[in-house]
Amino acid sequence: MKSPIQDFAQTGIFRLQYPAELRVAVLKAQQSWTDFWQLPTAVKKRLPYSNDGAGVGYELKEGIGLKADRKENFDLTIQGLQWLRDHAAAMGNYHALEFTKDASAVLRLLKPSLLEFARQVEVEYGIPGFVKEVDQSEDGYFIRFIHYFGDREDGEETATAHVDQSGFTFHLFESDPGLQCLTYDTREWVDMPVSEGETVIIPAMQLQHRSDGKLRALAHRVVANAQTKVCGRTSAVCFVRQTHTPVYDKEKGGRLQEIPPGSTYDMALEQFKAMFK
Repeated sequence: MKSPIQDFAQTGIFRLQYPAELRVAVLKAQQSWTDFWQLPTAVKKRLPYSNDGAGVGYELKEGIGLKADRKENFDLTIQGLQWLRDHAAAMGNYHALEFTKDASAVLRLLKPSLLEFARQVEVEYGIPGFVKEVDQSEDGYFIRFIHYFGDREDGEETATAHVDQSGFTFHLFESDPGLQCLTYDTREWVDMPVSEGETVIIPAMQLQHRSDGKLRALAHRVVANAQTKVCGRTSAVCFVRQTHTPVYDKEKGGRLQEIPPGSTYDMALEQFKAMFK
């Protein structure tokens, strides 16, 4: 019987037992996130998004159009934690302080799972130095808490189909069904559930580059159902950015949401790497 890491190249999904301590911390942070996004918008905007090398804070996206973002999210990185703590304290808002504290606790618990995944990838797919790179990329561990708005149609894409630009993505929480991935072989959308006891890691653009195409960035999306089309949904993910690997050139290639899903699956390696800087 194959191990999950042996199937990773064929499915793009690495299933792992959810560490109990991490799961408890994620659930606590998720409740704090819900308490935070229920605050008035004017209050939330007092923790504005800072992209000055930190990549932390609150961001409201109210795009219009088929592929536009309609959501609010909150980003955290180790590098930006002090900035975030200082601004949350200055607000003097209980929910902002609690969310900052609880989300920071999740960030501190991620590394063992990420390094174990990296170890298995390095051994199975012959990627020398991958564990060391993931270890040294700790400032690039990037947690995003998301609240997708309702007012959708049943089956509508709440999150547009895309691949992630980082190295790989650790899915931490999904409040409802609707997360789907596009299979490599048949190009079918299938459910990718995240449960209490099991979660998934999927490859992103940098890992496809670093593995010379052995591991392909997995296209995924979120679709609305009978409940979430009205009430919306929440989720949390950790993007692991590889600091020693080239990054996708957005200025040259555009938003990854604009690239046809699955188009990078069988792309020639030279053509794929030309998309990076």
